[in-house]
Amino acid sequence: MSSLDVTAFYADWSAADLPAMVARLHPQVDWPEPWSGGRLRGPAAVAGHLADQRRDVRFTVVPLHVVQTHQAAVVTVHQVVRDADGDPLSDTTVLHTLTLDDGLVRRLDVGEPPP
Repeated sequence: MSSLDVTAFYADWSAADLPAMVARLHPQVDWPEPWSGGRLRGPAAVAGHLADQRRDVRFTVVPLHVVQTHQAAVVTVHQVVRDADGDPLSDTTVLHTLTLDDGLVRRLDVGEPPP
């Protein structure tokens, strides 16, 4: 069983390298859609969402701390969101729980980081 290269996954996300990022997603990936509060299913839905989102905002997501097993990666992430003009909208720390399946991201959950 292979493991996810967490650093590369977040570098691809920050660079908006959707082909590289999507290659790290499981065919049945389950991804949060924060604008509607719903969930997206499948790599094409995630790629479309991120491409649409990129028109309005730019994410920089940098892993600060990673605890990884073969089944999951719990990642404390420094997340900076900027508008399309580059002006900052938020600068926060979030907790990502990546459920893994054969080294691919099967599910992403976002929460508050530990104190």
